[in-house]
Amino acid sequence: MIDILVFFLAASLLLYILMGGSDFGAGILELLPAGELRERQKKVINHAMGPVWEANHIWLILVVVILFMGFPKIFTTLMVSLHLPMLALLLGVVVRGTMFTFRHYDSIQGPRSQGAYTWLFGASSLWSALWLGIIAASLNRGLIDNEAGDFWSAYVAPWWGAFPLSVGGFVAGIFGFLACIYLLGETEDEALRRRFRRWGAVFNAWVVVSGGGVFVLSLAEPVSLARQFLGHPLAMTTLLLATLLCGVLWRFLVKTRVVWSRVIAAGQVVLILLGWWLLYAPNGAITVQGPLSFYEQAAPEATLRQLVIALLVGSAFIFPSLVFLLRVFKARRPGEEEEH
Repeated sequence: MIDILVFFLAASLLLYILMGGSDFGAGILELLPAGELRERQKKVINHAMGPVWEANHIWLILVVVILFMGFPKIFTTLMVSLHLPMLALLLGVVVRGTMFTFRHYDSIQGPRSQGAYTWLFGASSLWSALWLGIIAASLNRGLIDNEAGDFWSAYVAPWWGAFPLSVGGFVAGIFGFLACIYLLGETEDEALRRRFRRWGAVFNAWVVVSGGGVFVLSLAEPVSLARQFLGHPLAMTTLLLATLLCGVLWRFLVKTRVVWSRVIAAGQVVLILLGWWLLYAPNGAITVQGPLSFYEQAAPEATLRQLVIALLVGSAFIFPSLVFLLRVFKARRPGEEEEH
């Protein structure tokens, strides 16, 4: 039962990053100067995100539900010790969704209000991406203290520091990179495609540089990510493969092979997450008191069984529904590209 739940947990997290992360990246892209391409880019992003931007949060909800029901000790530890970054993330998600909706349905479509909505949409996307990275970095750095006696040690120290912030920047770069690669297949406008390729290269370089910064800064952490990777050949291999795929990806991008470019970009993210998972599994978090293992902190067997059944039955509805949603709203209609 525990293995099945851990699989669903990992799959949900992966899908949220691959699908929801690219939506955050699209918002980050809208913060960057676009000149005369701004309105055309906005239309492409609206069309790409419109049918799925809210549906993508189902994966994050699944992560929360699985932890809450299946691993209550881990859930409680994270939600208490990291409740400040969790609150910051929630604020960003709410503002981002609100601004994306307002710029569609505001009764007054003026340039001033639309500019404000677009800027807040982009800023909240960047804000959310940064906090997602900070939360991820805080899980296994060994500073979560369930017995802390003061506010700083209990609620700030677990996520504060240069290392979590660097992971936030790394995650934001991955999201921006995914958005650029995915958006290449959303338009035939060559000017926009050149823009997406150009910024995709910038984000790709940022991911490589910031990833190096993450490794260096982790050396000062109680549980060092760099030392963990160097001591785990298989995890290190996944990271090297993800890096080597950059060359393959850009060959496909030059030839505008959209499908393969998307597959390889997604594959790079999968390899990075797999390497991270190999380092710390089966631990959900590492605290001052020691690791919190999924196997040691699981709920009673009866609860796990009911949760597994609910997930299996729910999957039979969720995945076909999402496929149908994409087929209905993402199908390209005759003459549609002329609007871009």
